Amino acid sequence: MHSSSFGLILLPGLVRRVWLLAGLGALFGIFLTLSAQAEDLTLEQAIQTALSRRPELRASDFTTRSARAMRRQAGALPNPRLFYQSENLGPDMDFSNGVDTYAYLNQPVEISGRRNARIGSAKAAVSLAELNGDTQKRDIEFAVARAYWETLRLIYLRGMAEESQGFYHEILEYNQHRFAEGKLSAVDLMRVRLEDARAQTRLEASKLAGTQALERLAAEMGLPTPGQWSLVADFAGLNDPRPEALADNAFRQRLEVKLAQQSVESARASLMLQKAQGRPDLDVLFGYKRTNGNDTMIAGMQVPLPLFDRNRGGVQAAQSEVAAGRETLAGVELRSEADWDLAHTAYTTWKRQVEALYGPMVSQSTEIADISRAAYREGGLDLLRLLDAERLRVETQTAWAEALGNYHQSVLSLNYAAGMEP
Repeated sequence: MHSSSFGLILLPGLVRRVWLLAGLGALFGIFLTLSAQAEDLTLEQAIQTALSRRPELRASDFTTRSARAMRRQAGALPNPRLFYQSENLGPDMDFSNGVDTYAYLNQPVEISGRRNARIGSAKAAVSLAELNGDTQKRDIEFAVARAYWETLRLIYLRGMAEESQGFYHEILEYNQHRFAEGKLSAVDLMRVRLEDARAQTRLEASKLAGTQALERLAAEMGLPTPGQWSLVADFAGLNDPRPEALADNAFRQRLEVKLAQQSVESARASLMLQKAQGRPDLDVLFGYKRTNGNDTMIAGMQVPLPLFDRNRGGVQAAQSEVAAGRETLAGVELRSEADWDLAHTAYTTWKRQVEALYGPMVSQSTEIADISRAAYREGGLDLLRLLDAERLRVETQTAWAEALGNYHQSVLSLNYAAGMEP
């Protein structure tokens, strides 16, 4: 029974290679759907869940609403002022004939340009708030995408750990039977037990890592606990970055660059407002006057004389803010270009390694393991060489999975550096 059972594991060459390489995705899918209640979760669904549940986005929305409300307020006209005044009041005074009465309206007229400057500054604040909201939304989308692909990588490793543990468990049972028959030394049996224990610890560690990754994904989605999810993205496939992310000067579409540009515009709008603050406005008045029983009309105007306070300090401060914004924009553009170059280099490097290096390595290590298993089953290979071949296969496939995970993360980083969505 043990020999036939072990023989099933040591299936020769072609069938096993097809199963391990072309069929690794099928193994992954089977592992992910162990629960009958598992629900498919695409990357798009994960992102949309986060966008609907993350409180930071709701807070950002309220901030934008506040800026829009201040934009409406900035366009409001100044209120008129009503003045009522009585003079020469005294005891036994004939109010209608002996008291001078004034009643008039005073209306400020903003000839300084303050109203238009306020509106321009408020518009710039709205644009800045909207861009900040878009930036936060973008960051949440990419945080979810990174957590999603990292979870896929760890669950993928868990599937391979289960396969490896299954092999070592079967070979342990087989060699325990041989040891009982006196065909295997105690030292060799101890080696097999050690490899089986190592495979078991790797499996336990991969289970813990996968569980923690699912919890991190749920947290990024704004959920308290993960659901019974089956992540359906093709981890073994090579998804490409967005075409726009590969274009020259793609980094100029980043929200960080647009934010820096808008900060300069906001500083300029603030400068216009500070200049308007240094110019006088006009107050006009019109009303009614009654003196000694005579009714007359009054009209007038008043204007401050800008002899001392012309808001020079406010203007100079705003000019400095404009200069600072320009320098900040230049720095953001330099960093954004460098980030894009680094992300593009990482993407091309990992793509080349996955396609040109790890693909053949996985195929060769699997072939070596297949040949070694077949030879061991026929008695043509010793135990140590079988364990070495299996260890090589496990390490190579693990490195391949790590490279795939790095590739998927590099695609996200390139999209991020170019200002694209995940």
